[in-house]
Amino acid sequence: MQFLEDELDVKGDLEVKATGTNSLMQKEVRSQRLTMFLQTAQNPAVAPFVKISKLISELAYSLDLDPDEILNDPEEAAIMAQIIGMQNAGQTISEEAQPSGQQPTMGGVQGAPQQPQELGVTGTGGGNIGTGNVPVSGESEFSGTLRDVGAAG
Repeated sequence: MQFLEDELDVKGDLEVKATGTNSLMQKEVRSQRLTMFLQTAQNPAVAPFVKISKLISELAYSLDLDPDEILNDPEEAAIMAQIIGMQNAGQTISEEAQPSGQQPTMGGVQGAPQQPQELGVTGTGGGNIGTGNVPVSGESEFSGTLRDVGAAG
């Protein structure tokens, strides 16, 4: 030891191995793989073979979340599925009520789109901002003109 001046009777062959980063990397890789598998399980051909509730529980656990706190039990999940199904059915009915060829509105008044503003020959929208008369060297407004300091005072 650094501050101990006496000799120790015990000596050993110890190798310190930091495993914190390894376990962190393993957890990250596991959560990424679970996420990819969840995306794969959304395929209608694969979905019947996957226990989605167990997969989501494992994904929550890999993200350091308590699955019991954040996930619904099967009864609550069935109720939520019915609610979401009714909401989706309501949206489908409202979309069918729209005339064909038109998109549903997002709450705004729909009408004919405004015609683009005429840009004019300068491409500035007909405005006259900018150019004007630019002072040149030798004029009093030109900022580079040297003025007689003695005559000013």
